[in-house]
Amino acid sequence: MFARRPGSYAMVFDYRDGEEKALIPAENNRHFYGHGVYSNDGRWLYATQGERATSLGIIGVYDAENSYKKVAEFSGFGIGPHEIIIMSDGRLVVGVGGVHTQGRTPINLATMTPSLSYLSGSGELLDQVMLSDHHKSIRHLAHDGEQTVLCGQQYRGEPDDYVPLVAMHRTGKPLVELGGEPEQWARFSHYVASIAATDSHILATSPRGNCYGIWDKSSLELLEINVLPDASGVVVRNDQFYVSSGVGKIVKINADLTKKAFVSGIQWDNHWSAIT
Repeated sequence: MFARRPGSYAMVFDYRDGEEKALIPAENNRHFYGHGVYSNDGRWLYATQGERATSLGIIGVYDAENSYKKVAEFSGFGIGPHEIIIMSDGRLVVGVGGVHTQGRTPINLATMTPSLSYLSGSGELLDQVMLSDHHKSIRHLAHDGEQTVLCGQQYRGEPDDYVPLVAMHRTGKPLVELGGEPEQWARFSHYVASIAATDSHILATSPRGNCYGIWDKSSLELLEINVLPDASGVVVRNDQFYVSSGVGKIVKINADLTKKAFVSGIQWDNHWSAIT
């Protein structure tokens, strides 16, 4: 679990009994950005971090077999990284927001440079792709278990512009934005939180818009926008989506897009992972 907004610590838990295993403090000139991922063998923990004074993007590398001691830092991919995920071949993918902040206040919107950046397990920058609109801060990521990466954006441009906020990327190709009319994208209130994909569909949530959208993965056509107050996390299990909300509601969505909702009694935030 990583502190965010930004934050000064990370905590490691045993998910089976909830016992805290380690507390990882950020150095005085570093902060966490709310996301991290383990290497595929579980040995290394990679966490998105920033330099406090400059928002310089850093990936902190921690040794899970040595009390989570920090052993390396990767940089050179931009400023303001947010989510990091790992591919089946060990490549790291970083959603680089491109925004320099003081606290939570952005101070470089005119010159922000977001990107989707691919790193090797040793920190080498392998690829970096960008959207044509530099006001789309790339934040949340997902992949489909194969070679497709999805990224959700926070729009930092004109408040009356309603632009696509989800894009898909495959290695060697440009970023491709998902479909939808401006009035449909307006429903997302300039912000996409969690994303997930099955073999046939893509789902993205917007807590600010109190909704989630479902797209056809082949055609990239927007199929549905559904109301869900404080729509938060989404994960895939057995080719089914599970969508959480800040009011405790969970929606299970089958492969044919039929739905069943139930109340969990837990107020979820917009970060969710399936771990078992």
